[in-house]
This record gives sequence, structure tokens and C-alpha cells, in this order.
Amino acid sequence: MHIVIIGGGIAAVYAANHIKALDSSHEITLLSNEAYVPYDRIHLCRLINHKSTLDNIALSLHHEVKLLLNQVVTNIDTKNNTISSNEQTIHYDKLILATGSTPLSLIDVTQHKNCAVFRSASDAQLIREHTKEQEVVIVGSGSIALELLETLKDMQEIKAITLLVRAHHLYSKELSKEAQTIIEKSFLQDPRVRILYDDEIINYDIESQTIKAIETKRIKINNPFVVFGIGISPAVESFKPFVEVEKGIVVNAFMQSSHQDIYAIGECAQVKEYDYIAGHVKQCTQQAQIAVQHMLDKECEPFSLGVSTDMLKVGEFDLVEVCSADFESPFEKVVIHSKEHNRVDEYFLKGKQLVRFIGINSNVDIAYLENMMDSNSSLDLNYVYDNRLIGERGRLICSCEHLYYQDLVDLVVQTGVDGFETFKEFSSAGRVCGRCKTMIEDVIASSQELIDPLMPRKTAQQIKQEKELKEVEQRLNKFKRLHPLNQLDESNLDAAMKMVDVAQDELNSWVSMVTANMQLHPAFEPLVKQSVKTLNKVPIIWLELSDCSGNSEAFIKTTNPTLEDLIFDYISLDYHELLMSASGNQSETVLEEVIHQFKNEYVLIVEGAIPLGLDGKYLRIGPNGETGLALLQRCAKDAALILAVGSCAFDGGVVAASPNPTNAVGVAQALHREDVINITGCPTNPVNIVGTLLSYLMFEELPKLDEFNRPLWAYEGRVHDNCERRGHYELGEFVKQWGDEGAKKGWCLFEMGCKGPYAHVNCPTMKFNQGTSWPVQAGHGCMGCTEKGFFDKFANERPIQEGQEA
Repeated sequence: MHIVIIGGGIAAVYAANHIKALDSSHEITLLSNEAYVPYDRIHLCRLINHKSTLDNIALSLHHEVKLLLNQVVTNIDTKNNTISSNEQTIHYDKLILATGSTPLSLIDVTQHKNCAVFRSASDAQLIREHTKEQEVVIVGSGSIALELLETLKDMQEIKAITLLVRAHHLYSKELSKEAQTIIEKSFLQDPRVRILYDDEIINYDIESQTIKAIETKRIKINNPFVVFGIGISPAVESFKPFVEVEKGIVVNAFMQSSHQDIYAIGECAQVKEYDYIAGHVKQCTQQAQIAVQHMLDKECEPFSLGVSTDMLKVGEFDLVEVCSADFESPFEKVVIHSKEHNRVDEYFLKGKQLVRFIGINSNVDIAYLENMMDSNSSLDLNYVYDNRLIGERGRLICSCEHLYYQDLVDLVVQTGVDGFETFKEFSSAGRVCGRCKTMIEDVIASSQELIDPLMPRKTAQQIKQEKELKEVEQRLNKFKRLHPLNQLDESNLDAAMKMVDVAQDELNSWVSMVTANMQLHPAFEPLVKQSVKTLNKVPIIWLELSDCSGNSEAFIKTTNPTLEDLIFDYISLDYHELLMSASGNQSETVLEEVIHQFKNEYVLIVEGAIPLGLDGKYLRIGPNGETGLALLQRCAKDAALILAVGSCAFDGGVVAASPNPTNAVGVAQALHREDVINITGCPTNPVNIVGTLLSYLMFEELPKLDEFNRPLWAYEGRVHDNCERRGHYELGEFVKQWGDEGAKKGWCLFEMGCKGPYAHVNCPTMKFNQGTSWPVQAGHGCMGCTEKGFFDKFANERPIQEGQEA
């Protein structure tokens, strides 16, 4: 397939590289209207002050991509899939428009010698060559204008600079006076700089394409060099005859335009669903990834609005902004200002939810703020105030990857990184938006003297693992507060273990077994153990619907309790219908308390099927006769996680066996939801329930799932593949009837109806009763109780016949 990309910016290059990464067989042609190879516009200021060259800021483009420069597209033939430029006509199978944006100006800068916009390498060259003998007038107050002002201020050859601001603010009108003052002072300490607020150009004195003077509302400036930094608009004018265009090229959530073979990404694309045009590199590259994966028929999520982060780093201050897609007026604002430390933290709130943050010289953890916005969680102002001072990690270096100064220094010392190229093996910092690349290079260079040449070097894999372990530890620390409805601590679990003679090494062995079965590195064992002791901090509701209570009975036996039994006694089961049935109305009160007090925090575990027949009246619960379906819907509405435990909760199980008179279904089908996690089995191995809870507790996310939403670590392998009798199967040694010689010798049970080849679960490796045994070891074939429709298909002692659906 031939894919043509029009554009020479980061979105275009990212798309080309991503295509090659997914499938290198595709032919790619990239057309740019510039004379230079694609470069990172974020570093244009470094071209002005000679700190970088075009080679230094060039973007890395896959060597197999055909790059054509100085190409101006004149026509797109959507019927024949061709594009024409000023030089040639090219056929395409798929076309990506990534033309970016056009800078705004108050006059046509191409018709005047001493004025410019600031968007390209050519603009940077023009500004560098013509500002030495003239007073530079920068029109605008946004990040582009302020970065250019800072760059010119540091160049000794510049005689005078005027920042012309139409309004009365710098960067953002929502900034507090304290923040505005810090920004303003950082520039005005240079006597060559002046800032004129509430002012604008009202007249130009032009001779022979040269601006001799400009007149503003307040002053006249002779011999100026004018630079417009007043904003941008999507570069889409030339595409209006060929695709639907409004403010930008109109696309759907998969970045597809009005023509199915044409995609648009980045600053030229307008996502119709949100009426949104990207303005940050992160969103532009996200759109490129979605477009590429969609056109190549790869699995991808549609584009959605998320949290954006931006940084402005100048000599005297660092500004960081984190903004939610929900930010709009009206809002309330909390400002924390330290005159002593020249620091301002501004929190924009809607109710208790954070929708925007702007910090000047801030020490706040940006990742924490992003998570607050992503999860719509209530902001803890006490937490952000307590953490307002600079921490051990130092200043934020990269907002995209949340890399702090001390993190980078430690990484350099531990790994021996000696430059930006070797650094990329360990982190993507500096290559997402590119803004912090030079800072990273400077820190790496200054940290070289700290490297001990005799110290063993850590690998990228070790660094990654350490990061994961630290994140899990931080996650667990959030649960340190004692669950107010469960007055237990880990000493209760230790005491219970001693009471039934469970030694510490037995617990350690169990932890090792669970860690291995969860497919985690042995380094996670201490955190798995800590997680087990933190399980009572998570509020849990256990619903008992239509079933035999087998899963509950599997862990509530009182004789010879196993470790799993003790752990389930220790877990915060705030509500369990079977165990609390004698409590009557009191148990219903507890249920309501958990639902309302721990909204979006509690875990819902559901055991049993849900009868839908007679409007759910086959199952009624409680004094008011609430149907099982209504109870399930009420409890599921605000649950953080829903686990369907057992075969009945999975797809109805035995309750839904043919002819299914009550029209029983599983939890996911009853709720019409795709996020229900199924822990199948009849009964389910308690370890698989604990392991899934541990995954949620440790990683705040679920492990990889199979097509039935079951954790792969428990349900990926076939029973047949891990069965201790597999060798007899390969040798053709089968039990023919119960009690025969083969049965006595432990031969394969396939011909006695064992469904191991069709069942996916970890029974052979995990076993039951703390690894004691499992059905096949005890002499009975697997019944495939973890599979869909098992009771009708597998619950017998007959082998599957050829042609029979398995």
C-alpha cells in the first residue's frame, strides 16, 4: 500500500515512523512545503541565538520514507486517488493531511522586509539576520511571544525590545496578579525591555516594502522589526475543494475525513465530535497513532479529550500548566503564593474537582494533578499544601514523562548514560514534545562527574522494574488508613495464622506461588505479601444471587482453614448476603452505608446468575422483595471494580442450563457492560479471586484479559497442556472404565469424558486447598466448568464426539 503524507512537522513524521513500525512493507512518501528536512519547531528559538543548528533539531525519520521538499499541493483527485504538486502527480492508497497551522499576523509579512511571524526555520533565520540594528517589537503575550522575548533578551547584540500587549495580562488572563508580577519582573530586570499593556498598532509608515515606523495608541517607534506572535489557525485553505472543512479539516474520532481514504491529524484536523483542534504535541501524536492504526486495520481506541500539559521555561521562572478538557468558566480558584520562594500555585476548581492548574516555579507533583483530573477525583487541598515545598526529586524537567531533576541524575549515575542517544533506552523524556531535550542534555553532561567507573551498571529492564515496584508501593500506601468499617489490622491476620499453626515460611511459599501464577517477577513478592495484608482496607460488597453458594462455601469452612480461608476472613467483606442473612434489616443498612460512603471506591463481587424471567421476579431478596437484577444494578452503579465469581455469574451456569426456565444470565449480560471481570469455575479457586484483587490493589488496573474478560494469568493455559497425565495421552494410555488397570496407574481420563483439552484455567498448576489436589489428580476428569455453557456441553462423563461443538 502506498501512503502519502502531506506535512513536515512532528505529527507527519510520527505517523510515517509509526506506519513503518507496524508494517514496514508499506511505501510512504512525505511531502513538505519547506526547503529543510523535518525539524522540531519547539526549538526554533535556539536557531535564533545560535545555540543549535537545523541538524541538531531535525526529527528522526525512518530511512525508507521517501521525502520530497519544496512541494506545494495544488490538487487532490479523490476519485482517482492522486495528488498533484507544483512538480509532480502521485497516486495514493491512503492520504494523511498533517499540514499543521498558519501563524496569524496583522499585515502580510511576505510583502514587507522588516516584519515576520515565528513559525518556521525560515522565520527564525529572518529574525536572526534583521534584529541587530532595529528595535524589536513583539506583538502578543502568549507562550510563543514570551519564549521569543526571553531568547532575544539573552542576545547582547539586541538593542531594544518592546512587547506590545493588547490586553493587560501575560500568558493567560486567568493568572493571578502575583503570577503576572513574577513573569513581568523576569523580563523587566533587563533595561532594554519594555512591556506596553492595553496597546496596539494603529498605523504603519511604509516605504518600498519597509516599515519605517509604527504608531501605537501610546507611542511611535521608528525603524522597528515587527514580529507577530498572536496565534495560529489551521492550514486548511487549500483543501476546501476536496474535503469537508470548517475551522479545520472535519474528521471523525478515528481521524478519517469526509473521504474514507483521506485522514487528517494534528493542528489542521477538527474532531467533529468534540469540535476540537489539537494544540499540543501529545494530542497530535496521539491522533497520528489512531489514524495509522485505523487505516491499517489495527485495533485502536477512538480519539477522546484528555488532560493536556504545557510548560514554559525561561531564565527566571518555570511555568507549568495542566488543563482538563472540562475547563471553562465559571470556576473557583485557590492560590498559594510564596513571596519568599517566588512561587505561585493556582488551582482552578469546579466544586471539589480540579479542572486546571497553573504553577510558577511550582514543586507540585504534576502526575498527581493529572490523575486527579483524569479520574474526576476530589482535590485534597491539605495534600497539595503539605507538598508545596521542593521535594527530594527537585524541579520538574519533563512534564510529558514526569521526570524530575534528581530522577535524571540518579538514572545517569546508576546506568552510566553519557548522552541523549544512550538515554533514550531508559526513557522517552525529551522526545515526546521535545521541549525539555536541551535541559536533559545539560543535566546528563553535568552529572558525568558523579558516575563511579567501578560501580555495576543497571540495565533499562532493571530501571523499569524498579519504577514499577515503586509505583505499586505508592499505590499500597494510599490504603494505609484503616478502613473505618473494619477494625482489623495486619496483626489480626498474623494472630490467626499462629492460632492454626500456619508458619511464616508457609505464608512466604504461598506468596511465591501466587506471584508466579500472576506472572510477576520474584522481586514483586514483598509487595504481594504487603498487598495481602492491605486487602482489608478495600471495601467489598459480595452479592449472593441465584446459585448454590459453592464459591462462598469454598472459603468459609471452619475445619482446617487454609491460608486462602484466613485471607478471606481478613478481607473487608462489608456485606455478604449469605453470611449476614441472620442480621435481617441491619445488613441492608450496612449495604447502603458502603454504597454511599465509598462511592467509586468499593469492589463488587457477584456470585450467582441473574434470572430475567417475569421481570426478574424469580429471585427476590430482602424484606421489600427487591429483585436480584435491581439489587445488582443498584450495587454496580458506583462500584470501582466488578468481579463475577463462578460459572453462574459468568453466563448463568447451571441455573441457565437448558431449557433455562427463569431466563438466567450472567452479570455482564444483565448489566449490559463490557468491563465486568469474570473469575469462572464451579467453584472458582479462591486464589484466583485473591490474585485478581491483588492486581487491582497493586496496579490500579487489571491484568491482561482473554476474550471472556478473564485474567490471562489464570485462564490462558489449557488444562490439557499442564495436566500431570498428559504424557499418558501422548502414549495412547487411557482409562477405559472406572476401576480398570489404567485407572489404578493414573492414565489419561480423556476417554472417560475429561474436557481438559477444551478448558482454560490454572487448576493443574494452582490446585485447590493450598496446592493439595485437583479433580484430575483425585481421579475424575475435568468438566470444563470454566467455559461458556459448560453445564449443557461438558457436565457429563462422555468424550466429545467428532463434529460435536466444543
